[in-house]
Amino acid sequence: MFWEIENIDPNSIALIDGSSENFLTYGELLNRCNQLCDKLRFKHKKLVFLFCDNSVESIIIYLSILRSGNSVYLANNRMDNSLKKNLINLYKPEIIFSMDNLNLMSEDYIDGESGPDIFYYQSKNIYENKSPHNYLAVLLSTSGTTGSPKLVKLSYKNLQSNAESIAEYLNITEIGKPVTSLPISYSYGLSVINSHLEKGSKIVCSNHSMVTREFWNTFNNFKCTSFAGVPYNYQILKRLKFSEMDLPSLKYMTQAGGRLSENLIKYFYETSLTKGIKFFVMYGQTEATARISFVPFEILNEKINSIGEPITGGEIKIYSGEKEIFASNVEGELVYSGDNVMMGYANNRKDISKGDEQKGILHTGDLGYKDEDGYYYITGRLKRFIKLFGLRVNLDEIEKMIENKFDVSAACLGSDDSLKVLLQSEREDISEIVRKEIIKIYNIHHSVVIVRCAKSIPHNSLGKKDYKSIEELEYNEYN
Repeated sequence: MFWEIENIDPNSIALIDGSSENFLTYGELLNRCNQLCDKLRFKHKKLVFLFCDNSVESIIIYLSILRSGNSVYLANNRMDNSLKKNLINLYKPEIIFSMDNLNLMSEDYIDGESGPDIFYYQSKNIYENKSPHNYLAVLLSTSGTTGSPKLVKLSYKNLQSNAESIAEYLNITEIGKPVTSLPISYSYGLSVINSHLEKGSKIVCSNHSMVTREFWNTFNNFKCTSFAGVPYNYQILKRLKFSEMDLPSLKYMTQAGGRLSENLIKYFYETSLTKGIKFFVMYGQTEATARISFVPFEILNEKINSIGEPITGGEIKIYSGEKEIFASNVEGELVYSGDNVMMGYANNRKDISKGDEQKGILHTGDLGYKDEDGYYYITGRLKRFIKLFGLRVNLDEIEKMIENKFDVSAACLGSDDSLKVLLQSEREDISEIVRKEIIKIYNIHHSVVIVRCAKSIPHNSLGKKDYKSIEELEYNEYN
């Protein structure tokens, strides 16, 4: 298991702080984890919340919780405080770690000996009848920093199987040295950590944005060997003139978290050939512990729009309703099976006690087909989700927030590169007010949020929003 770090050479470097340049060997990491584990061992399994960043400390706490036998919900520390407290009230964790002071001192929580950089809270309440299931290791949101109460339940087997398969197809070894370019609270970012710990690699921890000089100085100073990004990261990389960047230690790059445009895939494929590195396009979902399939670099140019083939131990089938489609080039829903498929969803504290409800099978909600060579393609989505910067956003959830908070009718549309909101209002100032609120609460970059007003929002005969008509109206509004 990747968290059993006692099996790795204790003198090998494990974690490097990109800012201070301090590092921990695997032996030192083991000692730090064991010290914290002593604090986290209880008679009954507990739920721990970790509001984390990409620091060495966050990874130490994450590993310690896994090793202690408790379950952990990983959330981005940048999440709005009101959303954090809503989740705390709903799930009632016994232990909370945070990079910032949450001001939780109340009748429910006490200070559990917080340090200068880590705030630690303990609940006064005991929930023995609602303990996490024995198999439950990690809870993750599919919605990034939006604070959605719906969480994905991942087992120890889920985490380990995916770490092994990723390490295999990327040929990760102890000489690998990734940089934390994605939040570790995001399933894709977490999988980078897990797969490299599995092989005893050195992980460079950085909280700097990839648009800063500090990030790339860190990358070159520590001779990082890989970079992981979502489509937005690669859009930025192209603007930064990646083809002209001097990154001599870079061996390969991986992309997931949404569909990358064909032009960008070609750009990075061709640049990779020039630089002598590899560029892997991948597909995954949090519900499958981050990754489902990948395109081997050698055939990327031939299968430019494909999501590739399943990872080791996984299988993809195409279904129309309950009927499996065997023919090539026929569209249906992609259904994935494998040891990395989640246990199920949780919407509250009670749900974390439930066992494996998925039985290794995941209906992805994505429409697609298989070509004659056995490679898969995605053509659309069944449900109203979009991915922005690799984080899945629930359009209905944002609509509900707007209507509740501002008492206006709203319709949300979007794609993997923009969120578009139509408001039914004649107020001149409302669109900018709503836009700023969306950016603040959901931590979505301002460049992709567009809000406009209309005199009315189209509805169908059943009184439901007519999104097809709204899309036509939206086209006129935004173009």
